[in-house]
Amino acid sequence: MKLDWFYIVGIGLSAGGIKALNEILHYLPNQTNAAFLIVQHLEPSHKSQAAKQLQKNTKIKVNVAQPGQAIECNNLYMLSEGQVMTVINEKIILTNRSQSQKVNTAVDTLFSSMALSLGTRAISVVLSGLGRDGSFGTTNIYDNGGITIAQMPFTAEYSSMPSAALLTGKTIFALSPKEIAETLIEIIKV
Repeated sequence: MKLDWFYIVGIGLSAGGIKALNEILHYLPNQTNAAFLIVQHLEPSHKSQAAKQLQKNTKIKVNVAQPGQAIECNNLYMLSEGQVMTVINEKIILTNRSQSQKVNTAVDTLFSSMALSLGTRAISVVLSGLGRDGSFGTTNIYDNGGITIAQMPFTAEYSSMPSAALLTGKTIFALSPKEIAETLIEIIKV
């Protein structure tokens, strides 16, 4: 399905977030007016099997993100370990994550690029995880007219990331995973 105008939903997660992500995908319809970019904190040496696991829980096509790949509606793009994803002109740009970077800010990097490149077409979702990654990018998306969502902290296995996003004051929705899916369905109707 190729539409001229569709939303791009960036979803950031770390520890405990894969369960919430699977729940969201379970409730999403087979056809949406959106593409999904997934950034999960992983150790660079850890070989992720998340794309294969996610495909079992959704009819949306799951891809491992490739450099220069055009973002297509109704597709999900999963970031590989050891990389950072940005968006420019509806294309995925991948770079290697710096070995010297102690704190993983891959979610902030993605969200900030989405804010600049997509404006009101950008939607950010911050799920369970440790640290503050996603809070700076949430602010950028909000400030550029996009929609911002965080998992309700008490529903997250690790509440640091969604709590940090909420503390920015720039998060429009704080919801459970099922409610995130329901809200996305309302926003990204075909």
